[in-house]
Amino acid sequence: MKSPDNNGCFRSRMQFRRQKTSGGNQTIFAFCILSFVSFFPLFCLSQEVPGSLTYKAFMVGYGISSVYDSYLSPLNYTGENVGLYYEQMKNTKLMNGNVSAQHLFNLNYSWSKNDPETASYYTGFLEYDYGLYRRFKPVNKLQVFAGMQGGGLFGVIYNTRNGNNPATGKGHVNLSLSAIADYKLQIRSQPLHFRYQLNVPFIGAMYSPQFGQSYYEIGLGATDNLVHFASFHNYFFASNMLSAEIPLNNFTLRFSYHFSFYETRINDLDTRLITNTFYIGFSYNFFIVSGKQKNNNYRYVFE
Repeated sequence: MKSPDNNGCFRSRMQFRRQKTSGGNQTIFAFCILSFVSFFPLFCLSQEVPGSLTYKAFMVGYGISSVYDSYLSPLNYTGENVGLYYEQMKNTKLMNGNVSAQHLFNLNYSWSKNDPETASYYTGFLEYDYGLYRRFKPVNKLQVFAGMQGGGLFGVIYNTRNGNNPATGKGHVNLSLSAIADYKLQIRSQPLHFRYQLNVPFIGAMYSPQFGQSYYEIGLGATDNLVHFASFHNYFFASNMLSAEIPLNNFTLRFSYHFSFYETRINDLDTRLITNTFYIGFSYNFFIVSGKQKNNNYRYVFE
């Protein structure tokens, strides 16, 4: 007959095995999601039309940010952020040319302080997404694009006060639902374009250390259960971009407001990053013929 101590050890070993098995299954599922998201952009790229009209936009931005990460600090940090934003959109050969492909690059850097101003956060995130959209035209001058994106988000948050664990990394790959609304308005002889885009990931894989696990332990080889299945139950991210474009002679001036809400809740660790960024930049349209850019008379890629 087993002693109480032996029974306790036996139960602990069984709980550890069940937890390890559950974590292993979650890691395998997350790896499958990661692989699918990785190959999704490659499939999409093969559908692009080499000689189609292409839209590009480059913007720089400045705004305010709010950062909370319980792994580094129990306090919320607020401050400012700067960003670089790149967008490319073109037609594909899918569905008789009614499907468009989009590349998005978003680089954001913020610096923030806690309320007592005793410590600072330095936060950097890089996001890339590739999507396919089916175009609809419900009414005149309005075009709606609905589709799905595959991409990833990678970043780091650094705390100036911490000694043992001064920084934590963030990594996600996901599939997102996305929609774009584009409206053309004519004011006298000046055309204007207004656009709104919303991206919301719904399934993917994410990186996260365990509660109380240091990066020193991870560096020594404690790498079990670092990749997890991600969906609405532990990860929410919404990217909202509102833009106004004013066509000029050789390019289009673009003004944008970007609101981003990023939140994770996993392994008893919470992270929340909110940014409000105002962008200014330019956009233009061109054909690619024999590997060279050729300007054209179109004002917008989806006239």
